[in-house]
Amino acid sequence: MERERQWSGGSGFEERIEVGEMINRIYWRLRVVLLALRWLNKYNLGDHVWYEGRQWMLIQGRCAPRWDLSRRGVIAPYVHEQDFRKVRSLGNYWHSFISGYRFYMQSWFHIWVRGGIQPWMRECNIWGRRRG
Repeated sequence: MERERQWSGGSGFEERIEVGEMINRIYWRLRVVLLALRWLNKYNLGDHVWYEGRQWMLIQGRCAPRWDLSRRGVIAPYVHEQDFRKVRSLGNYWHSFISGYRFYMQSWFHIWVRGGIQPWMRECNIWGRRRG
C-alpha cells in the first residue's frame, strides 16, 4: 500500500491512495458507523433526559452510572441512571450518533486503518456494550 505524492501545480502536493487502501478506509469507516449506532440508546454528554418531569441535559458522567444534570443554570449532581430516561427525539439520537462517530474517527480510525483491531483493544471499554 504505497502512497505516491505528486506536484499538482497551483494547489501543492496531492496524495494518491492505492485502491486497496481506499477499500480498507471505506471498510473501517463503515465499521465506525456501525459502532456509532450503538451509542443511540446510551447516555452521552450533552444528551437531553427526562428527570422529575422536566428536560435536563447531561453535563458530567465521570461517576457513571451517576451523572450531573443541568437545567437553566441549576445543577442536579450525582443522579443515578435509573432516575432519568433519555428524551426520544431525532435531534437527541442524532447527537448520540455524532458523538460516537467523532469519538471513533478521531481516536481509533487511523489506528485501525494501519493495523486493524488488536487483541488488547477488545478489552477496552470503547465498544458501546454494557459491562456487567
